[in-house]
Amino acid sequence: MTFLVNAMSADQQAALTEKLTADLKQQQAKPMRLALLLAAPDAKSASNLSIKHQPLEAQLLEAKLLEVLLLDAAGLLGNHSCDIVSLNDKLWIMPAITAAKNGLHAHAYLNGIGCGDNTEQAMVQALAHAKRQHTQPQAVELTQANNALNALVALIEDIAYRRVPNSQGFWFTPAHQSRVASLCYPSNIGVLALVLTQGNQLLSAKPLLAANRLMLPVSAQNIAQLHSQLTAVCDALSEPCDELGLLKFIHQQWQQYQSQAPYALVLMATSQSGLQQEASTMLAALEAQQTQHSTTLNNKKLHYKTPAGSCFTASPLGASGLSFVYPGVGTVYPQMFSQLGHVFPKLFAKLEAQGDLPAMLQTQAIYATAEKNNNHMSLSELAIAGVGASYMLSKILQDEFEITPAFALGYSMGEAAMWASLGAWQAPHQLIDSTRNSSIFNQDISGELRCVRQAWQLANDEPIVWNSFVTRATVADLSPHLADYPRAYIAIIQGDSLVLAGCEESCKALLKQAGKRGIAANRVTAMHTPAALNIVDDVKQFYLQPLAATLPSSTQFLSAAQKQPVELTSHAIAQSIADTFCHPLDFSQLISDSISHGCRLFVEVGADRQTATLIDKIIGQQTTDVQAQSLAVNAKGADDINSLLKCLAQLMTHRVPMSLTPFMQSLNEAIEQQTLFIAANSFAVEHGDTLLEGEPH
Repeated sequence: MTFLVNAMSADQQAALTEKLTADLKQQQAKPMRLALLLAAPDAKSASNLSIKHQPLEAQLLEAKLLEVLLLDAAGLLGNHSCDIVSLNDKLWIMPAITAAKNGLHAHAYLNGIGCGDNTEQAMVQALAHAKRQHTQPQAVELTQANNALNALVALIEDIAYRRVPNSQGFWFTPAHQSRVASLCYPSNIGVLALVLTQGNQLLSAKPLLAANRLMLPVSAQNIAQLHSQLTAVCDALSEPCDELGLLKFIHQQWQQYQSQAPYALVLMATSQSGLQQEASTMLAALEAQQTQHSTTLNNKKLHYKTPAGSCFTASPLGASGLSFVYPGVGTVYPQMFSQLGHVFPKLFAKLEAQGDLPAMLQTQAIYATAEKNNNHMSLSELAIAGVGASYMLSKILQDEFEITPAFALGYSMGEAAMWASLGAWQAPHQLIDSTRNSSIFNQDISGELRCVRQAWQLANDEPIVWNSFVTRATVADLSPHLADYPRAYIAIIQGDSLVLAGCEESCKALLKQAGKRGIAANRVTAMHTPAALNIVDDVKQFYLQPLAATLPSSTQFLSAAQKQPVELTSHAIAQSIADTFCHPLDFSQLISDSISHGCRLFVEVGADRQTATLIDKIIGQQTTDVQAQSLAVNAKGADDINSLLKCLAQLMTHRVPMSLTPFMQSLNEAIEQQTLFIAANSFAVEHGDTLLEGEPH
């Protein structure tokens, strides 16, 4: 029965209202769990299922009576008239039990429906029907009903994208809780409310590679072949080409790419013209260094890199010296990694299943509004967020791209992040609550500074004004003055600078006496000072964690506390962390020792690139002629995805093996979407006149 609202008499309107009210009450009298799919079910899985297609007539499409469509569909399914109802090939609806039995994964579920005189009444009714009375759903409210079907489809897309409705942010949810959303709009029977919950079918909201994020690799057996292939790429890119043709060309280059070849370069750009320019400048750089016979380069240490991310190195460092470096406390920043969940939705779903992802990343503070940001985070919150960021990035590198480091090390608390991230501990997620509630991070070396109070023999009511300062100085510059200021300490040595910590007044006076300037960190932590020695046993006990059943066998773990790699036992790990935390940190020495062990390619795995910058400075101070360099997965202020791709591009040029599957899948999706877009436009053009014809309404 089809109703045309715009042409109804009063009696017809009354009949419609009466029917819809009766249908609504019938549905509310029983539990509702309808699976919603945004694409036609897989033909093989749905081969035994009957589908009722509901093509929307022009009049109904114009009226957009979503309540009629949904209640009719629910009625058909409830009466077993069919197994699946298709709404104009936009939305496929079926009982959740039918979807489960046939291996069909829903993008979302419709769990409740309500109606009232206003939004509040309708929502109370719908949440009660969905048995979600204590849930605060992400709400979408329409002021008119003529776009309700499209709004419902868009909301289901948001749920499947794990994207906050009316936002671009990733939709985090507390551990083991489903995402819940609602749609409210004025209907023929009052304000209608729909309650939806998440399905397990995910969509990737942001592709890794796309027409505006291009990445093209070229591999070769020698320099001459590399030059030849890059010349061919330049020629191909100079030809006019549409987006689909460009994507197919890049896809072909990925197929031809050889991971085992001795040399590789990577081109990156946001358009074909940009890619052509990157290729031309790369070619010019190669030709400027080529010998007479074009088989070698004059500068065998050539390392070429552009702001767009294109890169090439003439002396690849390889995977044998690949080292993951974990930054310390305080590198996290507002909105960090806000887009990565859209690129790797399956990985984020896995992280959600493992533990409390919002707690791990401290999302309430990191993704908060401007008035509450990470400047107000406690030491324990900063520590949790820092480890969480490193853990998440490690999983992207290891699980998605299958990159395994030969070595791992950390800056200060980064050592704890290292052990948590690389599979040594059985249950690293349990450390979230432990850290949040630990007196070590909240009272002993921060907050009340009990350790300092004990070391300085202060009464409980005597104030402590603590601060730390980064200063461009050497130990020799400051050591002569330390005796004059017993409450100021050299906490960290890091390349051409160091960190002076302690009594704020003493630190300022010492710096002035030494003729040095310091930048205040304005963060209260007594880590790496003599006061921390009072809790070294407590720190060891805190990190005395049960080990994973299968320990990482391809990675050597290095610590600032000892010269040799750490033995993979619970006690050895806990002791190395405690010794690192509670003693002054000589990060310069750690990098020097790591190079002696064979580290060559340092990849910072965490928020921002502060540690990578320090490492480059330390490498520059080395007296040995060993070639080494640092990279970073992330950079504050830059696009998360681009930063990741730039790091991966450099790893490729250094011939670090990795899985190409994420790149290929992303390109395949981009090509498929562009093909569908062209087909839809072509259909619209071909049938444009016909669509305007037909009987007058």
